[in-house]
Amino acid sequence: MSMSNGSPNYTGASSTTMGVPYQTRIPATGNGDILDEWPNSTINVSLISSVFGVTYCTHWGPVNHGYFQLANTFFFLSYLAPNGLYGILYLRCTLLVGCAFFALWGWAVLCSFDAFLWNANFVAINFIHVCILLYHLRPIKFTKEVEEVYQALFRPLKVTRHQFKKVLDCMKMIRQLKYQEVYAQEKVTKVDSLSLVLSGKLVVSQNGRALHIVFPHQFLDSPEWFGVSTDEYFQVSVTAMEDSRVLLWHRDKLKLSIITDQFLQAVFDHILGRDVVKKLMQMPVLASASLSEVSETMSAANSHNGHLASVDDADDKPMLIVKKTGDGPGITALINRQLQDHSEHAPLIRRVCHERSLEMVNLALHNPVS
Repeated sequence: MSMSNGSPNYTGASSTTMGVPYQTRIPATGNGDILDEWPNSTINVSLISSVFGVTYCTHWGPVNHGYFQLANTFFFLSYLAPNGLYGILYLRCTLLVGCAFFALWGWAVLCSFDAFLWNANFVAINFIHVCILLYHLRPIKFTKEVEEVYQALFRPLKVTRHQFKKVLDCMKMIRQLKYQEVYAQEKVTKVDSLSLVLSGKLVVSQNGRALHIVFPHQFLDSPEWFGVSTDEYFQVSVTAMEDSRVLLWHRDKLKLSIITDQFLQAVFDHILGRDVVKKLMQMPVLASASLSEVSETMSAANSHNGHLASVDDADDKPMLIVKKTGDGPGITALINRQLQDHSEHAPLIRRVCHERSLEMVNLALHNPVS
């Protein structure tokens, strides 16, 4: 230690902390004065480093390249990702771009192969995740008939298109039924499907007596969904009253598909339970009506509003000749009411024709043809 012109001379000394050498300068006077030119001043930090195990930068380097800044900007944006599937997609995209800039920085600026290799791997991993997320978020489209089913029954219950696609994957077929074709025969046909009417009308009967009529977007075998196994037989017969199309699901496959999804289970129980209630409300009125009476009444009503008959096939289908009985007005009232319910959203011209056909039904019932 030496003094020159009243100023302390510093002797250079080096210390090693955690294996890293630090250049320190110790004031010769011992008065504890430290230079104020931080962070470029050289001070003794060996004690702090040894006590707290931290390093101390005595000289700051220049600001890093623009690639480095862009990479960290995208990493910062990744922390702002919202919740949900789209938020995860946003997170993966920002991480992918940030890692890409880091890989470019390591390759072109830092010239460090390991920095480039690590970040290139991160880019590949995030790219795979982005592709998977885009696949799950792809738009799902259905045919016109299936789209109408989704909009009418499932969308109001907050079922997503992906969930409905899962249900639709259990579909067996879409069956075309001709006029008066039997879909299910009593004690002959097994209950191995869940059937939804897409278009047309069918009548459900037992021992030749009509029980209820099934309209579009209603199920043919909703009562059998609850507590009936697939090796049992229908206790009713189902006959098409006009050309119809029916969507059939594999019953067991569908139940296995939704057994792990409590939400879809609740949706199907709700839709099918409501369908059963509608059928039960029809049964008291149609309980004493014969299948032929209901079929003829519906045939006549449909022949005038374009649902059934045309000029070409008018000779092949029966005209409206219904004998007046005590149950006739009740049957007609029920059919009229149901036809009106399903015609509320029809065009004006169809509704006018429909009203005229109903008048003809009432006229035929009160003035039977001998």
